[in-house]
Amino acid sequence: MPTRAKDSLRETGPVHDIDFAAADFQRDPWPTYDWYRENDPVSLSRRYGAYFVFGYEHVRRVMTSPDFTAFHPFRVSRRAFGPTMLDQDGEHHTRLRSAAADPFRPRAATEFGRRVVAPLAGRMLDDLLTRGHRDFVTRLAEQLPMAVVCHVMGLPDGDAGRLRELMRPLVEYVDHGTVSLEQVVAARGELRSYLRAALSARPGADGLLNALAENGTLDEADVVNTSVLLLAAGTETTAAGITNVLSRVAAEPEVFHRLREDRSLVRAVVTETLRHEPPLHVTLRFAARDVTLGGVDIPVGTPLQVVLASANRDPAVYPSPHVWDPERTIRTPFTFGMGRHVCLGMGLAQQELEIVLHGVLDRVGELGLRGGPLAPAQGRTFRTVRDFECVYRLRSGDDAVRTT
Repeated sequence: MPTRAKDSLRETGPVHDIDFAAADFQRDPWPTYDWYRENDPVSLSRRYGAYFVFGYEHVRRVMTSPDFTAFHPFRVSRRAFGPTMLDQDGEHHTRLRSAAADPFRPRAATEFGRRVVAPLAGRMLDDLLTRGHRDFVTRLAEQLPMAVVCHVMGLPDGDAGRLRELMRPLVEYVDHGTVSLEQVVAARGELRSYLRAALSARPGADGLLNALAENGTLDEADVVNTSVLLLAAGTETTAAGITNVLSRVAAEPEVFHRLREDRSLVRAVVTETLRHEPPLHVTLRFAARDVTLGGVDIPVGTPLQVVLASANRDPAVYPSPHVWDPERTIRTPFTFGMGRHVCLGMGLAQQELEIVLHGVLDRVGELGLRGGPLAPAQGRTFRTVRDFECVYRLRSGDDAVRTT
């Protein structure tokens, strides 16, 4: 089942300073990651005023060692969402994370997937596939994650579209888009007003929003900011994950047929796709004290851009790392981070992707990619496959080939 998505490790020559905005990097960052991981794994970028960290062992150390912290008072994410568990450490981080943890614990996430996510995904797929929407993957990836988060939070289904629109400026700002801080502040103000109104309108209602308010350890700002963060964290990367998984399976018809015959392969396909084409490539940390990493002395307070994706394709850990191979014996990739800041909703996100793939397998007899090979993912911090179309035949006996 392995397939070659990239050439083997390529020597690109000296890369003087990484540039996220460069067109070549946007299209294909992997040769750049490879060069830095082999030649300059802890690299000072004068363009960004930060060290970039590449490779499995260096990334693992930064993500798990108390020598590094997520806290900084002027983080971009803090300007977007307000102070949250994303940029806190110590007691405050533990308190915020513990207050939000219950719906994401393994047993609760499994039950929620069965009771809520599977019916939601099924209804959306029934509608999109039978209507023959040309963009069914894009629509599903856009609609399902926010609908799921609304159920987790206890917010009305009908508000998902509005919440997606309000979240868009915040996510674009965190992803270094062209949106202004003024737009972010306005959208965040609307979101906070919406959440406060929801608390007032439905006190004691089921869902995480009211559970946070009733926790007893959080003030109102903590409740609202945590809710805004979860609306972002539960949607953007999951939407990219849905697109990356379904486009990959569409590009591999033989894999699709094997999945039809053996559903036990679904988890491996999802996990390998998340390793090979992760939705999130980089996360930010700071030196908590003077520290040496990879032979480089880093002063306290220095920012580090931790390239999680470079760890996912480190040949010292994953043989033939540029090959998409669901049959590989895999060590846990860094797709969801690691250590005390590992993604709180990783179990639910994995379930959501597996449920979506099962839903497509239940409904589609033939699935393929239209118009040539699969294009690489695109984006800066968040990366997703774009501009692809599928052909499919429904399992119901409908012989019409739908194109998306």
